[in-house]
Amino acid sequence: MLGSADAAKAMTEPAQPDRPAGAAPGVVDEFAHIPRSRGRHPLVALAGALLAFFLVFHSRRELRYALLPSAPLDLGTARATFGAGKVPADLENRYVRVSGLPDRESALELDTKGSWVFSQLFRVLGTGDRLFLHRRESPLPAARAEVDSFEGRLMRVDDLPFAAAIRRYFANHVVANHFFAPEVFARAVAAHHAGETLTVVDRSADAVTLVEGETVAIDVAQPDEVRIGLPRTRFPSEDDARAALTSRGGEVVKSLGAIKASASASAPEAGPLSSTPEPPERWTFLVKFPAAQRQAALDAIGDLDRLVDIRDARQTIEVKVADVEAAPSGDAGAGVGLIVRPGQGPAQRLPAASIAAIHTLAPVVIPDDAYLLVEGETPREHLPTIFLALVLVMFGAVNLVGFVRELSR
Repeated sequence: MLGSADAAKAMTEPAQPDRPAGAAPGVVDEFAHIPRSRGRHPLVALAGALLAFFLVFHSRRELRYALLPSAPLDLGTARATFGAGKVPADLENRYVRVSGLPDRESALELDTKGSWVFSQLFRVLGTGDRLFLHRRESPLPAARAEVDSFEGRLMRVDDLPFAAAIRRYFANHVVANHFFAPEVFARAVAAHHAGETLTVVDRSADAVTLVEGETVAIDVAQPDEVRIGLPRTRFPSEDDARAALTSRGGEVVKSLGAIKASASASAPEAGPLSSTPEPPERWTFLVKFPAAQRQAALDAIGDLDRLVDIRDARQTIEVKVADVEAAPSGDAGAGVGLIVRPGQGPAQRLPAASIAAIHTLAPVVIPDDAYLLVEGETPREHLPTIFLALVLVMFGAVNLVGFVRELSR
């Protein structure tokens, strides 16, 4: 009976939905009216995991480089490794040491905007423009500047984010002087067929391609003559300068007038705020001397002033590639000479012995298989990349677990 009365009383009492489970009668949960927050959407967790793993994949080259040994791989000479035309594929993204002759004449000086930090970028001779060097240190330590041996990270130019821009800049704005041995140039011309491009190996062992419309300069030596420049500061008039030469046994063959020496391309511009002196202006002549008195006369003329300029007399002939042909020399041991027709004029025969130099300017074209060596970049510099990758992997794994849990609810 008592049990029935308790049951009836419980049925007549009002329901208490806010009472916590297991709580005493009459206790109400005051937070029951607050709605329960929903978990993250599964796609958010999946996106976080994918982003973390993508960043790890994107830095895979830096991770691989950071795990390399601290001792560089010695490649020997750049000419032997990169000049053959086929570079081993396993050299990419490696810490290497290589020696070679840098082309400082056509080097670029890079600066970071907003700072006074400068770095150098130049090609290495004898590699067919397949190896470029980025020298980051500024100023460069003397010990490193005195040796042509470089250590750093070797990368393909195509892997650089600015590869297209640097190729375009070099092709349009950077030219390099190429000097050819007369015998090598003459043999290449002899094997050349009309309508084809002419490929000649220069003195640095780089193959240079010349089209028929390009110009080459041929310096022809004039062994019986000497080019002498006397400074105007010492000799006010041309007659004074001429008298100084004739009084010492010289015969003036030709007067070239007053010539002002050109400033070096590497020297800062002269001006009121510059410490670089103005290039001197000289009365310049082509002069002959009797063979027996030649050396004594040149010594006496050289002692006149420290600005006296004495050099071999040369005639420079600029001619198109299409107007050059090879001609065998008259003497059996004299080698192969050239026949040139400058400006469609009369043909001139140039014996090999009379050619002092053959040179041309050509744009620097970076080939598809070119490499860049970033000097001083060691694997140890990329050790933080390993820790960042570990953090990203953990972050991705946590998000992946969260994604699985959200789907299982």
